Amino acid sequence: MAELTMTYHEVDGLLYPDIQMPEEQEVKLTNLGKYGILAMNYLKENEPARYKTLYRFGKLAEKMQEVEKEANELLDMLTEQYLMKHKPKDPSSTMEMWKLREQAKMQAEEVVLTQVVMKFH
Repeated sequence: MAELTMTYHEVDGLLYPDIQMPEEQEVKLTNLGKYGILAMNYLKENEPARYKTLYRFGKLAEKMQEVEKEANELLDMLTEQYLMKHKPKDPSSTMEMWKLREQAKMQAEEVVLTQVVMKFH
């Protein structure tokens, strides 16, 4: 069996192990988008055991990037479907187009939050 060596540092007479998160995982976590961050916070608050397990094994960033990708794909698809069903009366009206896009985004985001972000990953 391979021997595991660990280094320690002393603070006030107590030895603490030198444990650090890999730098690449830190970088990946800082590059998460809105839905990845929301999913990570949801997991941290509602499923702390799962969150800690993913974090310890270095899979948290990878899993949250998958969530981010899935959420954005679903958001785009639902937004396009909404816009196909709800045609503007005056396509040259900027305000009307903006209003339709905002409605599409709000409805799609609600679905994304419940189906992707707030599910057990």
